[in-house]
Amino acid sequence: MHGTILVHGNDEILVMTRCLILGEAGYEVFTAHTFGNATLVLMNHQIDIVILCQSLKGEDRRRIWETGHALQPEIKWVILDFEELESRVEGANFIRGLAGPSTLLNAIGKILMQKVPVPS
Repeated sequence: MHGTILVHGNDEILVMTRCLILGEAGYEVFTAHTFGNATLVLMNHQIDIVILCQSLKGEDRRRIWETGHALQPEIKWVILDFEELESRVEGANFIRGLAGPSTLLNAIGKILMQKVPVPS
């Protein structure tokens, strides 16, 4: 297994498609369609990367980022979007949401290799 990923978004089809792509590539993948479910995954599993789908609004992204950062500060963050957001999420990596499976897998592999500074 390559790493553990939480895919969080409001669009069930997009979330499940990404889950299948990442699972086939050897990642352990959890999915969440609500803030509550995402929080439960973060409380009960060690997560390497959280992927926030473009179906989440900026406020929802910020809320789960704050919660996830408090629970597991070493998590790496990926935001999928059609274009870069006006309000950036600190420490997040941006990937075009519909760039295709190979782009997603290549980016996730590179992000997992990055070191994340943990606040002291």
